[in-house]
Amino acid sequence: MKKLIFLSLAVVALFVMNSCSTKFNVAAPYKNITVIYGFLDQADTAHYIRVQKAFLDNNKSAITMAQTPDSSFYASLRVKIERINLYTTGGVHDTILNVKRVDLNLEGYPKETGAFFNAPNYAYKFTDNLDPRYSYRIVVYNPATGETDSAEAPVIVDTDPTVFNVPYLDEFPLNHAGLAFVHTPVNTNNTIDIGCLYFAPTTYGTYNFYGQTSPAGVCQMVVRFNWVDSVAGSTTRTSHSGDYNLGFTTVKGGAFNFTINNVDMYTAVRSTLGPAQANVYRLMDRCTLFAYLATPDYYTYEQIQANQGTGLTGNEIEPIYTNIKGANVLGLFASKGTRFGSIPIEDETLDSLVVSSRLTDIKIRGKAY
Repeated sequence: MKKLIFLSLAVVALFVMNSCSTKFNVAAPYKNITVIYGFLDQADTAHYIRVQKAFLDNNKSAITMAQTPDSSFYASLRVKIERINLYTTGGVHDTILNVKRVDLNLEGYPKETGAFFNAPNYAYKFTDNLDPRYSYRIVVYNPATGETDSAEAPVIVDTDPTVFNVPYLDEFPLNHAGLAFVHTPVNTNNTIDIGCLYFAPTTYGTYNFYGQTSPAGVCQMVVRFNWVDSVAGSTTRTSHSGDYNLGFTTVKGGAFNFTINNVDMYTAVRSTLGPAQANVYRLMDRCTLFAYLATPDYYTYEQIQANQGTGLTGNEIEPIYTNIKGANVLGLFASKGTRFGSIPIEDETLDSLVVSSRLTDIKIRGKAY
């Protein structure tokens, strides 16, 4: 599942379309500006990094250029991945040279329709397993310009629950009891705590990535409500789902924690399910809990974007944060991790949903499991 914290490959269009600022004269002749975008994920079997060029030409229509692949892709680049020691010397451990340019359309990631051309849809791919002992540095050399651009990202471990731990998923008694957000009376401001922990592996020594003590800098969590619409007097049942986004939080004391008002949970149930039709009643299924982690670079980018604003009210056209090093380059190269799993709704809470005056027209009648 791809969510907010892990911007899809389509976000590169933001950089491509919005690639001028005080660094680049909008009335200047055409020049190449490299755009690099990628998220590494240990759970992925293939890793894709988008490397394109943003275009700017005062003599040609941007609409026309957007339809021409040569306006967005370089004819020839040399791309490699260097693995950097995190726990020893800090130097280059080895180099991954089999980084190949592929067409994402053929890889199962078709480009969205719009003003831009849809094919080809190039990115650079490598399939090596990500090892948390190293950070991964992408190095892009353009032989036509002689410029070298680079960026570096550590690995977030999301395949080991002792490192990336989500108590509601990993602690049996808590998971077995289920989400509990019953409130009586209605206006009592009780809260529910949902969160996760990340422990940077210490097997190899003390973690240190440019002064950071952990690769995980920000967390987003999503509760997916799953339910069944059952038609009265028939055997017709239709499954549905909807997401309640808890937003972002940063680490405190080694934990990422979300404290949600119980009333907000009921509001989320109401807005997600919506009023039921006259002949339909609802059966709640187990929820799905998603926990997303990303490196601090992503959080910095997200915060600056939020403060900067976009569109007519934005204070700049070009994003003012990039972690790519080079002369004429923009973008974001970071890491992410995802954990998700099922969790029931506590029986007492389920009973409360059935009788709640706030949810009368939602018509919850029990559970589907």
